[in-house]
Amino acid sequence: MAPLQPPWHHKFIVTWHFSWYLAETTIVCMPACRRPPTEARSTLSTLTNDFQQPIGRPVPDWSVCPRPERIVLEGRYCRLEPLDADRHAADLYAAYAQALDGADWTYLAHGPYADESSYRDYARGAAASADPLHYTVIDRATNRAVGTLALMRIDPANGVIEVGSVTFSPLLKRTPISTEAQYLLMKYAFDTLGYRRYEWKCDDLNEPSRKAAARLGFRYEGTFRQAIVYKGRNRDTAWFSIVDGEWPAVRTAFEAWLAPENFDAGGAQRESLVAIRHAQARARDAAGRANDATRVTVRPLVAADEAAWRPLWQGYQKFYETALSEAVFATTWARLMDPAEPMFVLGAFDASGALIGIVHAIYHRSCWTEGPYCYLQDLFTAADARGQGAGGALIEAVYERAREAGASRVYWLTHETNTAARALYDKLANNAGFIQYRKDLK
Repeated sequence: MAPLQPPWHHKFIVTWHFSWYLAETTIVCMPACRRPPTEARSTLSTLTNDFQQPIGRPVPDWSVCPRPERIVLEGRYCRLEPLDADRHAADLYAAYAQALDGADWTYLAHGPYADESSYRDYARGAAASADPLHYTVIDRATNRAVGTLALMRIDPANGVIEVGSVTFSPLLKRTPISTEAQYLLMKYAFDTLGYRRYEWKCDDLNEPSRKAAARLGFRYEGTFRQAIVYKGRNRDTAWFSIVDGEWPAVRTAFEAWLAPENFDAGGAQRESLVAIRHAQARARDAAGRANDATRVTVRPLVAADEAAWRPLWQGYQKFYETALSEAVFATTWARLMDPAEPMFVLGAFDASGALIGIVHAIYHRSCWTEGPYCYLQDLFTAADARGQGAGGALIEAVYERAREAGASRVYWLTHETNTAARALYDKLANNAGFIQYRKDLK
C-alpha cells in the first residue's frame, strides 16, 4: 500500500468511527458476557453432542494420577528434599535472615519469624503436612538449605496440581538454583506423575510473583476477586497455569537455559529464559510455516472474491451469535475494495484454491508516531480448515502489508482466558499487558 497522504487523514476520521462501530456490532471488542474472538479462543475442538451443543475433546484412557511423594529430586545446581525441620530449619532461618527487611514475607500466608525457634515450630507443622507437601531447596555447592516450595491443592482425579508457598531466601534468588528448583518440581508433576495442569497463584498485587510466573512459562488466566483473606487483608488472586500440551516446549527451554554453556565464567546467563523460549517457539513456528506454505497461500482479495468472502464473514457473525445487515455487508466490502480507504482484506487459500480464511485490518493515526499503526480487527478461519496454518499465515501477511504502508506496529485484541489462541499469538507477537476499558455510546 502506498504511503498515507494528507487527504486520507481527513477521510479516515469518518471511517475510523464507523470501523469501531462495526467492531462493537460484530463483538470484536469483547463485552464481558460475550465469547472471545474466533481465532482468539480455542477452535481445536468442534465436537458436538446429540443436542448439537459444543463439548470438550475426549481424554481417552484417563486414570487418576498418583499423589506426589516425599522423595529427593536431583538437579545440576540444587536438589529438592522433603522438608525436615530438624535437618533444615537452622539453615533456612539463617538464609532468610540474610534479607535486609521483612518485605519477602508480605505476600506469604506465614511469617516473618522473630527467631529460629519460632521458624522451627512452623517448619515442623509444614513438614507434617501432606497438602501442601513442602520441599526444601538444597544448594549443591554448599549443601545448605536455601529455600522451600510446595506442591499443593493436589487433585489426582483431575490431574491438577499447584506449586505454592514459594519461600526463597536471598541466597537463592536470581541464581540458576531458583529456576532449577521450579523446573525439577514441574518435571516431577508432568513427566513422573502425569498431571495435566500445573498452577501458580499469587496475590494480584504481587508484581514480582506475576513476573516470575510469566518468566517460567506460565500463562495468565485471570484474577479471582476477593478470593482470600490473609494477614487481616483482602487478596485478589491471579491465576496462572501450564498444561501438559505446553510442557514439552517449556521443558525444552528450561533445559537449554540450565545448560552450563548458557553461563559465562562469572556465572552470568548468556541468554534469558524468556529469550530462549521465544527463539525456540519462533524456530518451531518457522518450520511449521515452511511446511504449511506448500498448502496455504495468502493474497489480497479482489472484487471477484466477494462470493467466497461472504460465507466466511457470515460464519464469523454466526460464531458470535449475531448478524449484520445487508447494508453493512455491502458497505464493508466496498470499503475493503476501495484503495482510498484505510482498511484491507487478505485471504488464505488452500492447495485447491479454495478460500479458507480471511483477515481485516485497519490503519489509523497515532499521537506517538509520525506513521500509522495497523489494527488487525477480524481474523477467521473456516472450521474444517483449522490446523493448516492459515491463521498464522494471515497474521504474517498483515505484518508484511503494514511494513509496506510504513506502519510501525500491528496489534489486536483478545481475551485473557483464550489460552489456545494465545499460544499462537505468543509465537507471533508480544503481550503488551494492557487492559481494555470502553464505554458504549449508544
